[in-house]
Amino acid sequence: MTTLVIGANGQIGQQFCALAKQAGTPVKAMIRHQEQAAWFEERGIPTVIADLEGELEHAFEGCDQVVFTAGSGPHTGPDKTLLIDLFGA
Repeated sequence: MTTLVIGANGQIGQQFCALAKQAGTPVKAMIRHQEQAAWFEERGIPTVIADLEGELEHAFEGCDQVVFTAGSGPHTGPDKTLLIDLFGA
């Protein structure tokens, strides 16, 4: 059962991915930019590039469950916080 980790590049997302990999649980990390892939590639964790504000359907391919660790970040206003933290989840 493969888990898609949305928000994988954050602190909690990276910890979850590392622990899942260590436990032998298949995991796929959803990241926003290709530049974020190196950390996951070094650990043998597959990635998919997607953004919560865009098309996501392809990110779910081959996944059976989702862990949502994404947040809008500390430098966003209330509109972005609602978009990501409420509607993104």
